[in-house]
Amino acid sequence: MTIPKNKIMKILKLLSLAFLPGMLMSQEIKFSVLTGPGISWIASNDNQISSSGFKISYKAHVQAEYWFNDRYAATGGIGLSLGQGGHLEFLKGGDLWKEAELSDTKYKNLPDNASLGYRMNYIDIPFGFKLRTNEFGKFRFYVHAPEFCISLRTRARGTIEAAPLPDTEGEDIRKMVSFFGLFYGIGLGGEMRISTDVSLVGGLRFYQSFTDITDDSGRYSDGTREDSKGILSSLDFRFGVIF
Repeated sequence: MTIPKNKIMKILKLLSLAFLPGMLMSQEIKFSVLTGPGISWIASNDNQISSSGFKISYKAHVQAEYWFNDRYAATGGIGLSLGQGGHLEFLKGGDLWKEAELSDTKYKNLPDNASLGYRMNYIDIPFGFKLRTNEFGKFRFYVHAPEFCISLRTRARGTIEAAPLPDTEGEDIRKMVSFFGLFYGIGLGGEMRISTDVSLVGGLRFYQSFTDITDDSGRYSDGTREDSKGILSSLDFRFGVIF
């Protein structure tokens, strides 16, 4: 799904207006640096396409936390998601990556049961709300929900496994992956205070796309359009420091 630029600007304006009151009312502002590995995969809403593998991914974010009180905060930040993706297996063959700049024209007519691998990098703009418990000694626990993220695709490479054709990798598939993505997520974890102003944090976060992350220009060998919705999901380990 392609979202017009004017709608993207409206979304960003609404988000800035939503966060402005919280920034002005905040009793405390904290910053965190969060990073860690994860696993990501792609699924489809089309029963002719199945998810057939996952990718090891990595994320690094800088986050601001606007605390309204000791328990409740609004969050916003920026960061990178690297190596996101997965594999999709297509029951029907055809010109599945029609707009991609493939290394050889023979991959424009794939056989049935072809497996296509996706690997993407994104610039992330996450925002959401965080709720934490009272301290138990030096420890707190938190829930980060709801959390949303605007992601802008910077790179996309693909692999093709479609016997009897030779396997190929490193294909440029930027035109087959949407530039703009909107995600939602939920995170759980804990904080350990090591000084008055510094805490260590660790947790898990599940993310999934609202929007279709794949292009729908492909054609099956019978002439019908490949019009599925590609859903990108990830399970991330989060480690970092709050100061």
